[in-house]
Amino acid sequence: MKEKVLKFLAKNPLGTAAKVGIGAALVYVVDNIGSFNFNPAVAALVIAGVNMAINWLNPHDTRYGAGKQ
Repeated sequence: MKEKVLKFLAKNPLGTAAKVGIGAALVYVVDNIGSFNFNPAVAALVIAGVNMAINWLNPHDTRYGAGKQ
């Protein structure tokens, strides 16, 4: 199951949408639980950073990171 999810995140356009959604949800949760009142630019950077980190750690994503040949 894990392999299917990793391939989905790496190879499918909906996987990219899921990664962006994960980042947005993370920003929302952290901002509302901690009342950090993030600047919108910081929130956008975190969302992009989460997406990039997932790609980098995913061995099925061959663009860069763990799966780079």
